[in-house]
Order: sequence, then C-alpha cells, then structure tokens
Amino acid sequence: MSRLNRTITIGVFCFLLMAGLNTHAFDPGDLRMRGYIKAMPALNLDKDFGDPAFSHMLHNRLNFRWDMASNFDLRVEGRNRLMYNKLFADIPEVKDIFGHDDGLIDMSWVWLSGDSWIGHSEIDRLYVSWRQGGWRIRAGRQRINWGINLVSNPNDLFNTYSFFDFDYAERPGADAIRVQYYPGSLSNIELAVSPARNNRHMVAAARYAHNLRGYDIQWLTGYYRNRLAIGGGWAGHIGGAGFKGELTWFYDLEKSPETTRDNLIAAAGLDYMFPRGTFAILEFLYNGGYGRTQGETFLITEPLRPDNIMFSEYAITLSADRAFSPLISGGLAIMALPDIDAAFFMPRMTYSLLTDMDIEFVAQIFSGGKNTIFEQAGSAYYVSLQYSF
Repeated sequence: MSRLNRTITIGVFCFLLMAGLNTHAFDPGDLRMRGYIKAMPALNLDKDFGDPAFSHMLHNRLNFRWDMASNFDLRVEGRNRLMYNKLFADIPEVKDIFGHDDGLIDMSWVWLSGDSWIGHSEIDRLYVSWRQGGWRIRAGRQRINWGINLVSNPNDLFNTYSFFDFDYAERPGADAIRVQYYPGSLSNIELAVSPARNNRHMVAAARYAHNLRGYDIQWLTGYYRNRLAIGGGWAGHIGGAGFKGELTWFYDLEKSPETTRDNLIAAAGLDYMFPRGTFAILEFLYNGGYGRTQGETFLITEPLRPDNIMFSEYAITLSADRAFSPLISGGLAIMALPDIDAAFFMPRMTYSLLTDMDIEFVAQIFSGGKNTIFEQAGSAYYVSLQYSF
C-alpha cells in the first residue's frame, strides 16, 4: 500500500509538470533563482557557563522558481550546510540523524562525515502548482502551514517546526498532494494528503476556513499517524491587541495498554504593536501529549509532533521585537516551562551592513529542567553574517 501511495504522489506531480511543459515553451527569463550564503561561528558553553567549545556552520540556500505558464509553476528549494562541532566525533549516529528524511522520497544527503565535520544537503521544496479561478492544486514537497499562532501550532498537522531553530526561517516541508478551493474572498476549503512509506505514518486532513464577525475561523479533521485529529482555531482582535488560538484533539484508532488513548493540545496568545514600534507576543501552551510516549531527542532543534509539541506539559512564551533604526533591529524571547522547572532565553540583534548583507548576534540560553534535554543544553552565542542574492 505504501508503494501505491508513492506511485500516486509521483504520478500527480509528473502529470502537473508535463501539463505545464505542454502549455509553455522554455524561456530562460521565466526561471528565477534567489538564495543566500551565511557564515555562523558560535561559542558553546555547558550548563555552568564553563567548558567553552567552538562550532561553525556555512549555510547556503538556493530557491528556484520556473513559471511554466500563466497558471503553472515549478519550485525547487533546498539548503547545503557544512558544520563543525567537536561533539560530532563522539556521536557515531550523528550522520544518520542529519541524513534522515521522513518524506515519501528521500531528499536528504550527508556527503561529508568525519571527525568533527558534517556536510549535509537537502531539498525541502519540490512541487508543481496549478491555479485556475478559485482552484489551487499543488503536488510534491511543500509547506502546508495550517498554524495560526506565532509560537506553537497544534493545528499544523503536516510539518511542525522547532521554535528553537532560529536558523531555519523557511521551515520544513512535507511530501503531499494539496487541493484548495476559494468559494469567496473570506472562505477556503482545503484537502491535503501526505503519504508515507508506512501507512500508519501518513497524514490526511481537511480544513474549512471562514470569517465570522471579524474573526478568521478554521475547522479541521483528519487522520494523523494512526490517530484521529479534530481541531480548530481563530484569529481576531480584542481592543487593539491581536487574539489568536488553536487546539487539536487526538484519539488513537487502536487502543494501547501502555498509553492514554486521547490527548488535547491547545495554545492561545495575544500580540500587540506598541506606539514606538515594539511588537510583543504573549502565548500560553497546554501540551496534553507530554509524557504520553517515551522517546529520545538528540537535537533540541528537532521538530516535535503536533500531538506532543513541546518538551513539557505547559509553556509560557513572551517575545518582543523592535526596529531601533532603519539599519538596526533587535528582540528578546523568553520561554518558561514551569512543570519541569526550565526556561529559555534568546536575545538577538541585527545590523544591516549593506543592502544585501546583514550581521546578526544571537544567544540561546537553556536553564534547569532536571533529567530533561534542557539540563544539558547549556548556552550558545552566535554571530551570523549573511549575504542574500
């Protein structure tokens, strides 16, 4: 059955691609490329702010878009990373961790692995899209973003992301077929299917979005990795503040004696733009999936599942960002995880050196969390120099 799923997805992708090719002759002017090159050295300290260690990463991203016709386009996007960290030499499975690809088609490669070095490339967007009137169809590796909140997204069934992975602004993609229909300017019906090599790991869901009395509302239901998922979310305003929230209830289709059969994930938050330009976010998360299943996480930046979206049962996040001048901006994010006595701090500052070149200073400090991944995470201090083209 997994082979059939793979065949259907590849077949739809090829059909849309050939349809676009048949309606439009190749014109190099229709092919566009954008991307960036980033150098990011870092100083890493242990939980007691000692034992300094140096790490470094060279990061290159390439984004290609080919407009094959007025209603067809092809996207190919990916990243190449060369990473140095002395800890790699002590972890023999690190190559498999970086090279792992959950998608239907493996598009992740480790091309260098030795001593303290890892060279890794991956394609996280590879899709053909078609649009006509109120219809949109997309097939291939893509980002399906159903989340509403700015920190935690229980509604994002297809490709969650890690709040701690600040270097991955594009966020992961999923191998899927996605059909959207817009019956009006304020409503949307969407169906998406993300097959997997094992059917128990596939995701298929439907979403209906509409506007009600000034609030954008969405409802969703579907199959998530052998679990039923039912949820919804909203986005509106209370006074001058944005008010957003989303929740999803998960239910095992097969009962297991080791775990509870259902759990709820819910998050809600406020955001506000102050008169002098500071944009602030306050968000609360309840993660009913915490402790439901046992699992090891090697990297704190690994995306977690939407039915167990955080390393704790509760999380409170406060974030503030401000542009101090046309060239300088900065911000601070603080996350408290009270049930595991842990906290996270991330101050950052960005300076625009040239039109296409920025330098950024970022610190990530993890504290507390006895017997959790936070306990040993320590802190890291990054300098990022990025040239965009």
